[in-house]
Amino acid sequence: MTETRLDSWPMDGWELLSPLLTNDRREKIFNTAQERTEHVRLIIQDVHDPHNISACLRSAEAFGVLNVDVIDQKAKYKPSKAAKGSFHWLEVHHWNSIEKCAQNLKDKGYQIAAGFPPPEGRSLYDTPTEKPIALLFGNEHEGVSSEWLPWIDHKFTIPMVGMVESLNISVSAAISMAHMTRSSKLSNPDNYKLNPLTQKYLLSKWGCRHFRNPHKQIEVLRQRSSSHP
Repeated sequence: MTETRLDSWPMDGWELLSPLLTNDRREKIFNTAQERTEHVRLIIQDVHDPHNISACLRSAEAFGVLNVDVIDQKAKYKPSKAAKGSFHWLEVHHWNSIEKCAQNLKDKGYQIAAGFPPPEGRSLYDTPTEKPIALLFGNEHEGVSSEWLPWIDHKFTIPMVGMVESLNISVSAAISMAHMTRSSKLSNPDNYKLNPLTQKYLLSKWGCRHFRNPHKQIEVLRQRSSSHP
């Protein structure tokens, strides 16, 4: 597993660097961090189409989902260039083992809800959201791997009333995240948003990425601050 550590960024990065941003940019970044959540996360397993991967990442970012778990046992993770704008605002965790990913999520207290075609899945809108939930989507052709079955808490499907019997994985993920983030925020408002410490780390990371040599600039700003109490 490769995971970006939020605590690898300077704690005072945002405080020192954000005044160098434009007012509009600073406000946009701050407000975006305020709406990020770890209560809902996305898992995509062996998705092979780069455009599907990119669309899933863009939707996760759009709906405030911070963490995306990518499993590539069979299909190599390769998002298209369209994901470039959203990738920097997400925490993407790479796995080569379903069991390791599932165990990690369970250890963190997540229930796992997997997208299944009817009649296996119950309605998406009946899936409980009081506890942290990870939304799982499998390969475009084979669906969710059977290795997930011991770990899955809920199987869901998106209710449809038209002649179409299935949706593209990226569309399914977008609809599911839109519903789950809204429902989770309503059912668990106190725990939906990031805790203050995680939010501070995230802002520092995002702030640092706006500068070519942020650590050097931070040191200069620290020295200026200490010399002018």
